[in-house]
Amino acid sequence: MENSGEEEKRKIFKYSFFLACAVLMGFILWSVVTETLIPLYKSKAYDEFIYNLFGIPLIILGTCVFAYGGWLFFRDTTDLMRNNYRVAVNLDIIKTGGLPPDLVKAARSENTKFLLSAWKKGALFLLIGAVTIVLGGLLINFKNIIG
Repeated sequence: MENSGEEEKRKIFKYSFFLACAVLMGFILWSVVTETLIPLYKSKAYDEFIYNLFGIPLIILGTCVFAYGGWLFFRDTTDLMRNNYRVAVNLDIIKTGGLPPDLVKAARSENTKFLLSAWKKGALFLLIGAVTIVLGGLLINFKNIIG
């Protein structure tokens, strides 16, 4: 019964979170349209209008991908620390003084391998998101870049 209540709370949080994200995205898009795209179109700066029309969604998409990567990074790290018995044993070895240096070095090496493995997916999304943000930024500033 308790598990069902906890699951219900998670669902409520999940839907509330996505609703808040959708509302925030609506405000951002409204601002982009009314404060950037419409003024560019009215001033007949059609080239900048097109650059912004494609660049701003790239920046928003990149930000979402980057945030997701951060979440994966955090989630996978906490899951590793919480659920991997070998990590806990290795941390005890590392923290305990007076043990042979080779044993401590092996424990650190193994934990490093565990961490790098846990961070792969999140780091990939962080990288893709950052590259997408940079491409969107270059696109909206393309006219200034080419002179």
